[in-house]
Amino acid sequence: MLSRLRFARIIVCAMMGVALFFAIGGHFALLQGIAWTSMLRDFSRSESIGKAIDKIVDGKHPCGLCKKIAAARQSQSQEPVLLVSTKKFSDFITPLVSRLATPFSRPLVYARVPVPLWEDIFFAPPVPVPIFSC
Repeated sequence: MLSRLRFARIIVCAMMGVALFFAIGGHFALLQGIAWTSMLRDFSRSESIGKAIDKIVDGKHPCGLCKKIAAARQSQSQEPVLLVSTKKFSDFITPLVSRLATPFSRPLVYARVPVPLWEDIFFAPPVPVPIFSC
């Protein structure tokens, strides 16, 4: 029984992780990484690695996948998320006259703490002072 619960917890956590990954735009980052890798492969065939990386980073030479990713990001950011509720605020607050009984209250009593004697607090160190060797 415990193994089923553990398995279910693992599945639920994995699903929540995937949902969070997509919610924060991780799929765009993953696709962008794939696009940069393919651009590096294509550009490095005709030029050196350094020049290929410079072409990728400058943004003047985007590939088809980069353009599609940019368009998808723009379309996703332009869609506003608007939640409309038909309920009024008064539906959520409780009425002023509550039918609940008042809670029973009693005074709070603290436990007694024994007061130490002055002789117990201020005592002389043992004579001679013990020396510990390491």
